[in-house]
Amino acid sequence: MSSIEICLTHEQLENYQHKDKNVVVIDVLRATSTINTILFSGAKSVMPVETLDECMKLRDQGYIIMAERMGKKVEGFDFGNSPTKIKKSEFEGKDVGIATSNGTKAIVKTKGSHITLIGSFLNLSKIIEYINNSNNDVLLVCSGWKGSTNLEDTLCAGAIVAGLQNFEYDSDTVIIAKKLYEQSKGDILSLMQKSSHAKRLSGYDNVKDIEFCSQVDTQEILPFFDKEKIRLL
Repeated sequence: MSSIEICLTHEQLENYQHKDKNVVVIDVLRATSTINTILFSGAKSVMPVETLDECMKLRDQGYIIMAERMGKKVEGFDFGNSPTKIKKSEFEGKDVGIATSNGTKAIVKTKGSHITLIGSFLNLSKIIEYINNSNNDVLLVCSGWKGSTNLEDTLCAGAIVAGLQNFEYDSDTVIIAKKLYEQSKGDILSLMQKSSHAKRLSGYDNVKDIEFCSQVDTQEILPFFDKEKIRLL
C-alpha cells in the first residue's frame, strides 16, 4: 500500500524524501491558485523561478513576467500574484515567468520527484483522481509563509488526504490536516478568512483573491512541473 506524508513548509522539505514520489505543491494564497488560473486561461507554460532577477530576464525572451514579495506586486513586473487579475485575452498562448515569496520556491525545490503537481482548491478533484490512480508514494508540500505553517495550505492538504483511497500514514501531521478539513469542509472560505495570510492580503485590498481561491473544483486541469516549466498534463 502506498504512503502519504505532508511537509508543512517548503523550508522543511530537506527533512523529507521526495525523490521518485508523487509530489503536490500547495500554495492556496496564492501561487498555485494563480499558476492554475494562468494555465486554465490558455497560457502555453509557466516557469517558476526563485529570484526576481531570474524572472526579470525572462522578459527578453518574450515572457509575461509576474512577481510578488510580502504579498505585494513588485514594481517593474507585468503582474503580481493575483489570480483574479488573470485575463484570457492577455495570457492565452503566452509563456509566463513567475517569482513569489514561497510557492515558486517550493515548486523548484521538488526537482527529482516522480512528478510534481500544482495543487489548490480550484483543481482539488483532479489532484485526488491522479493520486488515487497511481501506485506511487505521495508527499504533499505546503508552501507556508516565511518558514511558518499556514492554515489554508494545511486545510487543502487535508482535503486531498480526505479524498484518497488505499493510502497508509502514521504521521500526526496527516491526521491533523485531515481532521481540520473534515471539520471545516462546509465553509472553507470562513476558515480561510481567519488565517494570518488572508488578513495580510485583505490589508492589500485582495479580498477578491481570498474568495476566489476558496472555490472548489472550478478548474478541471492538472498542471505539472517538468523540471523547468509548468504545463498541463
